[in-house]
Amino acid sequence: MCTLALLALLAGCGSEAVAPTVAVEPVPPVVLQTATGKLPLLSIVTASGGDIVSKTTYVPGTITLSDTGGGTLVQAGMEIRGRGNTTWDFPKKPYRLRLTTSTALLGMPANRHWVLLANYSDKTMLRTDLAFALSRMLGMAWTPRSAFVDVQVNGRYQGVYQLVEHVRIGADRVNIPEMKATDTSATNITGGYLLEVDERRGEEFCFNSTMTRMVFCAANPETLLLPAWARQRAYLQTYIARTDSAIFGSRFADSTVGYAAYLDVESVINYYVLQETLKNVDGGLRFGPYMSKQRNGKLFFGPVWDFDLAIGNVNYDGADRTDGWHARKSEWFVRLFQDPAFKARVAGRWTQLKSAGTIDSLQRLVYSRANYLSVVQVRNFERWPILGTYVWPNRVVTGSYDGETIALNVWLLGRIQWVNSEIVR
Repeated sequence: MCTLALLALLAGCGSEAVAPTVAVEPVPPVVLQTATGKLPLLSIVTASGGDIVSKTTYVPGTITLSDTGGGTLVQAGMEIRGRGNTTWDFPKKPYRLRLTTSTALLGMPANRHWVLLANYSDKTMLRTDLAFALSRMLGMAWTPRSAFVDVQVNGRYQGVYQLVEHVRIGADRVNIPEMKATDTSATNITGGYLLEVDERRGEEFCFNSTMTRMVFCAANPETLLLPAWARQRAYLQTYIARTDSAIFGSRFADSTVGYAAYLDVESVINYYVLQETLKNVDGGLRFGPYMSKQRNGKLFFGPVWDFDLAIGNVNYDGADRTDGWHARKSEWFVRLFQDPAFKARVAGRWTQLKSAGTIDSLQRLVYSRANYLSVVQVRNFERWPILGTYVWPNRVVTGSYDGETIALNVWLLGRIQWVNSEIVR
């Protein structure tokens, strides 16, 4: 494989490529690759022996998780269904797992709920992994943990997947109170709520922003449409309406009555820096960003999710180019950047991260993670021979795994250089 040599050369090119010294936290949990290039194996067996064909109906079965030497780590009952929007239409399917009992997997805290990302259109299989790493380095409140695994379903090899913690409320995940229908007191009704901004209206209860095209959906509580939750529905809609009014009001920059009274500004800035650095086509406030409303607190941005269409892996909406703002075009961000203090804080955060080597360390991380997958990716692309084939919405088709990882890193270098030259203006 030539990935190591080429990416090592790339990582050292130019003064902007990589900071000379930086401690890069590995993406936990790290499962060390053996000399034979094996990953942990997640074997899924459905009770009927049939395929998983629905995004809405779970089918029962079992999982067996084995280490790289073939030793059994976990055997558990489970239910499985498909997941995703466009990604569900690809031949290599993403899945939702619901274990019978809460179980720790590969060093990640015990839970029943897990996701298997297929990363089909991202031929490096690295983009979401890199975004999670940057989220951790930014110190965001919670970032989903993940690990790469080989997956087989009913005895058939399905490829390299990313086993990820499902985004949900919990002590080891989005750590906010889980609402009950009886939480109607002046304090309890204020949170917590786990929200998605999603024009596709993928949850049961969704409502429109009062002043933008943003659509807010409740990921938790999922039962807000029931009559018993009427007061929580009203509270949530009122809070977002007041947030809109504060953002677009004449005193929007006032810290006591403007946007800062409703938004946790630090989380907003970290979210923005991450999305803009990686130029995530889904990073605007339209399709899937998560937010959480704290109890007796403000609206927090995050956790981050969904980066298969980031870092130059699209051929539309200008996200193929390394220049140009993307997340900044979102209506809330357009308004926030009209406040010189907010703009200065964003520039200051970028400068801080750049000086610490955090931003530039992403290129070394591409190098190390590509090396990690350099052997196991071969079998994945034997199962799914797409390296020389256009998969929507690829910007480039390089024909090899080395070529894909190099194209990613070249694009990322150009993006970092452009943002660095423009963000302080």
